[in-house]
Amino acid sequence: MTAPDAVERYYDAWINRKGDMTHVPLAEDFTFVGPVGSFDSPEGFRAMAAQFGPIAQDFTVRHQFSDGDLVCSIVEWHLPQVPGTTTAAELLTVEHGALVRAEVIYDGEQLRKVAAG
Repeated sequence: MTAPDAVERYYDAWINRKGDMTHVPLAEDFTFVGPVGSFDSPEGFRAMAAQFGPIAQDFTVRHQFSDGDLVCSIVEWHLPQVPGTTTAAELLTVEHGALVRAEVIYDGEQLRKVAAG
């Protein structure tokens, strides 16, 4: 699987499968880094995506750039409890057809406030 194919499956899972990452090729040592949570295993990430995916609305990939196995996407989504649109940059690294790292960069202050209750 090529890097674009792996990334396409990743965003298809967010956009069309409500965060179900079952068919997304994640490496055994996959890591996810974000402003609200980080995960060092595919299982931890899949569990988070399964919770976050159903509440994220209008998930969209606005722009995407690639350099070999590194893909940078500008994405956005809405959450019912968070005012406005969240816009983020996401860096995805693919090796041997599987995602090995995802880093999402955005201001997570509003989401942390909602999560804190």
